[in-house]
Amino acid sequence: MENLNGNADNGIHLGIIPDGSRRWAKKNGIRNYDGTKSGKVMAEIASHIFNNHPNVSELTLWAMSPENLKRPEKDRKIVYRLLENQMKELFNNPLIHEQNLKVNVVGQRLEEFPPEVNKIARELMAMTRNYSRKTMNICVGYGGKEEIINAVMGLTKWLRKNNAIAKLHKNMFERHLLIPRPLDMVIRTGGEKRLSGFMLYQIEYAELFFIDTLWPDFTTKELDMLMKEFSERHRRFGR
Repeated sequence: MENLNGNADNGIHLGIIPDGSRRWAKKNGIRNYDGTKSGKVMAEIASHIFNNHPNVSELTLWAMSPENLKRPEKDRKIVYRLLENQMKELFNNPLIHEQNLKVNVVGQRLEEFPPEVNKIARELMAMTRNYSRKTMNICVGYGGKEEIINAVMGLTKWLRKNNAIAKLHKNMFERHLLIPRPLDMVIRTGGEKRLSGFMLYQIEYAELFFIDTLWPDFTTKELDMLMKEFSERHRRFGR
């Protein structure tokens, strides 16, 4: 049974594109920005969502796109270090156990990340593998087009292994996606009004919120206002 707040009775799947950190640093005259404030805001927003918005059952954060991997090595190292530190903090955060929160670190380019980043990501996922009440997806080296292409390839391999002719349906395709569940709501900070390849398959009927606030200045108060606006929207899902 679908409701106005989410898909079926599974709660809301919220996606966040935290854009604007580099412009924020330039605006504030910070030459060698290490991303620490951006990471702290990410942790604060995630904690606030799970503690104060019980109707959100899945949160997807886009931490790094495939295009970000083409940035200068100095910039990539900053992001790698930030990701490693944030995942270590998350590993020791009691919120994980209190919320029975399953953490997924997903992306097509994970093999290009330093070993220490992959190590803590694997440990975090292993620790929360059996949790199921809520889910947090951290997208690193992730791109929506690549996800769809890889899902098509995965489905093709599945069909080759199955002699019987199976009736194809969307659920079978979605099993091969990194994040199968449709989005209900997407917030992008930083003023840009585009998706930039974020979850192109899952975003079909999502409610979109593009705000001018640069990511490090994004607050829980602003989040609460957006959540309220979302709850007041009438979703028809194309009907």
